[in-house]
Amino acid sequence: MAETLLLGTLRDYCKQFEDHLAALRDRHQDLQTAWLRLRDVYEGQGAQVFSEAFEAASARLTDYAERGSQITRQLEAKLEELRIFQAE
Repeated sequence: MAETLLLGTLRDYCKQFEDHLAALRDRHQDLQTAWLRLRDVYEGQGAQVFSEAFEAASARLTDYAERGSQITRQLEAKLEELRIFQAE
């Protein structure tokens, strides 16, 4: 049986979401690397304020990526269930 429009569209969405999460992780890693280099030379109250804000934002990005991965796994499981249902 051919893949339905619904299943194909949901698969495309899942792939785009996975690509989004991968790009986010890569950019986050680049920012972390840049911050580690800057942190070694940046001093003063401004450095402290920036450090706190950066660490908070970094934690939120990590949480978003982790939750996104959970969503992706759930979506993939539901896509497989839909594929099996449509094949019957």
